[in-house]
Amino acid sequence: MSEKTSGIHSLLRFPWIYETFQSLMGAEQNIKRFVANELRPTPGMRILDIGCGTGRLANHLGDVTYIGFEPNESYVAQGMREQAHRDVTLHAGYFDEKSADSVEPVDLAIVLAVLHHMSDEQAAELFRLLARVVKPGGRVVTLDNVYVDGQGMFERWIIGMDRGQNVRTPEAYDALPTASFGVVEGHTAKNPRLPYTYWIMSCSQPKTA
Repeated sequence: MSEKTSGIHSLLRFPWIYETFQSLMGAEQNIKRFVANELRPTPGMRILDIGCGTGRLANHLGDVTYIGFEPNESYVAQGMREQAHRDVTLHAGYFDEKSADSVEPVDLAIVLAVLHHMSDEQAAELFRLLARVVKPGGRVVTLDNVYVDGQGMFERWIIGMDRGQNVRTPEAYDALPTASFGVVEGHTAKNPRLPYTYWIMSCSQPKTA
């Protein structure tokens, strides 16, 4: 993973600081809109969340089985305390070959603000693993900040302050899953609170070896 971890970025390893920062960015409203417009969960779904943080997204998904992977052990510990009453399982660690072998097939995989922390090779490998666990009729939905034509200098500066060091253009994001998924569709979305643009992808028709 490629990210900035020094200075102010180092504070985000603490769950309460991270969630406070997310609140200032309008995370709660953004999550509700993202769930309604992009994820569209239905009761009984099995949902995999890569880079799940504290698993707070599970609060918005309804009656589903939620499996999360998160490398920050502090986030996972807090999330398991908060989600003890739900059908939620959080794993401390990266989603790797062994993880893909252990996860039962899922209807939906979510990769929220993760790809811009990964190199092209790491991201392509992640999509290969996800193609193994997503059901034939399932989807992978991703969201990351993006550089687009006509973007103002201030917005580019804000995006450049992100911990992730691999913010891409739409074309570069779209290229990441193509070896593993037959259909890749993407579009931009705006943060209503800040000058900030996201690229959202929906990947379906997983290719299996």
